[in-house]
Parts: sequence; structure tokens; C-alpha cells
Amino acid sequence: MNRTTALLTLLALGCFANGCSFGMTARKYSPAQGPKGIMMHVSTGQKQLTGELIEVRADGILLADEKLRLLPYTAILSAEANEKDSPYIISKGTVPNRDVQEHLRLLSRFPQGLTPELIQRLLDAYGQTELAGATP
Repeated sequence: MNRTTALLTLLALGCFANGCSFGMTARKYSPAQGPKGIMMHVSTGQKQLTGELIEVRADGILLADEKLRLLPYTAILSAEANEKDSPYIISKGTVPNRDVQEHLRLLSRFPQGLTPELIQRLLDAYGQTELAGATP
């Protein structure tokens, strides 16, 4: 192999290896960094909340801020995931479409859903006897 061919081969391999590091990676994607769900910023009629997305349900989301809260979609004026360029937004009391619900479910702490036993353990950890709602 002559010197020019060897140099071009090394250059091509370097470009190929470097090209694999562009775009989204696990290092850049915060939900891939640990078992926590994504953070959500939620506005209701009475309060602004920021907390971890625990579970996505057909009727609302379970959010953990200073309390464990069940926020029905009808009580949410706006909610946005704390992910850069996230298209996963809930707005004006409407139920998000199935694609948005499914993606948010996968980003939540419990994508498989919560059993009554797990809910009770979470309530105990938060010092609550029942889920709080959207009001303060």
C-alpha cells in the first residue's frame, strides 16, 4: 500500500468514526441518564408546578413536586416537558393525542404504570394518605 492510499484510508476511517458521534446520544438525553422521569412545567388555574412525571394516565398525569399529585387534563392550562425542543405539550385542558401520551408515558418514571401497592408506597414516602390534586 502506498503512502497516499494509507493516508486516505486513515482519513476516511477518522471521518467515519467521527460521524457516528453526531445527533442524539444517551449522554445528551437526560431520561437515559437514570431512572427518574422527565421534569414537567405545569400551569393550572391556581398554581404553577414543576415536578417529575411519575405516570401518564388516560385521564391525566401523576406529578411529583412537593406532593404526589394527580392532575386531570381538564385542570391543565399548559404543560411542557423539560427537554430541549420537546414537542410534547399539553394545553388548554385538552387530552393530548395518543402519540403524545405514549411518548410521555415512556419518559415517565413508571412507564409500565403503577399498581395500588406502588401508589401506596409513594404516598407513604410523601407523607400523604391520598393523591393531591391541582389546587395548592
